[in-house]
Amino acid sequence: MKQNAWPTSYIRYALFLTFVFTGCMKDKITKTYSISTPIFEVLTKFRETIKSQPAMDIGVAGKITVAGNYIYLSEPLKGIHVIDNSNPSSPKNVSFINIPGNEDMAISGKSLYADAYGDLVTFDISNPLDVVAKNFAANVFPDHSIYSNGPGYIGGISFNPDSVNVIIGYTTRDTTVDYDPVNNYPFYTGCPTCSFAASPSSSMAPVATVPNKTATNGSTARFSIINNFLYTVGSYSMTTFNISDPLVPAFASTVQIVGPVETIYPLKNRLFVGTNNGMYMFDVQSSPSTPSLIGQFTHIVACDPVIADENYAYVTLNDSSFCRGAVNELKIIDIKDVANPVDVMTYNLTHPIGLSKDGNHLFICDGKDGLKIYNAANVNGLQLIKQLKDAFDYDVIAQNGIAVVVASNGIYQYDYSDLTNIHLISKL
Repeated sequence: MKQNAWPTSYIRYALFLTFVFTGCMKDKITKTYSISTPIFEVLTKFRETIKSQPAMDIGVAGKITVAGNYIYLSEPLKGIHVIDNSNPSSPKNVSFINIPGNEDMAISGKSLYADAYGDLVTFDISNPLDVVAKNFAANVFPDHSIYSNGPGYIGGISFNPDSVNVIIGYTTRDTTVDYDPVNNYPFYTGCPTCSFAASPSSSMAPVATVPNKTATNGSTARFSIINNFLYTVGSYSMTTFNISDPLVPAFASTVQIVGPVETIYPLKNRLFVGTNNGMYMFDVQSSPSTPSLIGQFTHIVACDPVIADENYAYVTLNDSSFCRGAVNELKIIDIKDVANPVDVMTYNLTHPIGLSKDGNHLFICDGKDGLKIYNAANVNGLQLIKQLKDAFDYDVIAQNGIAVVVASNGIYQYDYSDLTNIHLISKL
């Protein structure tokens, strides 16, 4: 029988493919991964590190609180700088409160309340040189918790901190493994033989008499105090603590909020909560332990610090990527009828963040354009009085003729007691 033979060209092509693929299979492909391994410490030991230390240089400036002659400036995730501001022309960095995981704070009388990751820590600040941690409320901020011990959550029973380990850092090393292009697709970034741990999130003087009153927070604060209650906001909620006993806050309630929530601002018996998509107004007069929603104003998605006076709320919107924002503007909202807020006026700005108001004067931190001071007597026609472009500004507290400004590289203070001669008096 006659047999069909392959053409010589087919045979040569088959031999060519065999050679090519055999050669490819001999190549070794590898990939290198970074592996983070957590460093653990017993919770008791971790808490012992939360205390006063000598003053240290300010690295990254965070939230700000002014209490009497002192400025308290947070350094995200590290702690709080204590600054003697008895002479605003020559402020002195006098001590540092080491608080790992700290982002926010509030002060009432001689008590300072601050977060340490998921815990609420209460400090006695009678002596700013020797601030003492007096109480730890465990895991009351689960959004930022670094340990998950069931009994430690709100409403649970007490637990032994000696039996709980917390993550205090990470060691990182690179490892190289063989890579199989057939079974590993381009979108696959895992390593089946590796163990990964996520890094912690960031989305952060002589003995003095501290006035027995609530201090003033900046507009980017997430802690606020009205009378005997501390109000704190998380990503999608507001939690209330009764601080009738100043050193032992007692959990009162949690109210859910359509978020993500960014800031909280107190005005008499109202709380103004800024979120990515709007401003929410809560009443705390009838039931201070459980704030009730009394009005809201919806706006385009953007970062949203807010302050208010008797008649108007002032909201800055900016295009920061983590807020998915697309505008940079100031909105002024009529809140005389709090149940029906009305959008009165919008002003275009560069990159507005924090703001403050003293009488008819409105102070806005406008990013790289610095601090802008307006005459806001007529909300329909703000008049720019002064622009101070010394730094990239984040937040401001303006009171008693002094504007304390948090900037990218420290704290600036301006004297505005004479509006015809507003000028820089110090930089720290």
